[in-house]
Amino acid sequence: MRLLVEVISSTFLSKRWLMKLIEKKMKIVGERVERLKQLSRQIRSFSEYQASQDAKDISERNLHVAIETCLDIAKIIISQESLKEPNDNKGVFIVLAEAGILSETSLVFLVPMAGTRNILVHGYDRIEDILVYGVLKKHLNDFMIFLREIRDNYLNRNTK
Repeated sequence: MRLLVEVISSTFLSKRWLMKLIEKKMKIVGERVERLKQLSRQIRSFSEYQASQDAKDISERNLHVAIETCLDIAKIIISQESLKEPNDNKGVFIVLAEAGILSETSLVFLVPMAGTRNILVHGYDRIEDILVYGVLKKHLNDFMIFLREIRDNYLNRNTK
């Protein structure tokens, strides 16, 4: 994380460029969530999800990219605003909430998602189908809330 922060903090990068980068990353999250929503409409039950390796692969990959990109967005903002250095990926979202950029309500979803990201990346043998299925069926709009809060509480305030 330190390297990403140092690169982003470079004095050669303009604030406008960073805002565009955040917007680009927000678009990626939206695209991945839309793919997950499409899959969610096709999968009618947990047993159907479990029986489809393709559905699991598609869900896990798109969920991983969505979470990772949300973390990237948060790290860019932390660096740009010189906010305190988080201890881990869960702390990234907490720092933004402490700065008033994310709501406490969003943390209920985002903090566990940072842990889910670690399982998706490092613990392939520990991925619980019910967890991914639950996100697929009940929590995709939480990503959109994150994007809205970033737009309303950061981008809109910094592009005026």
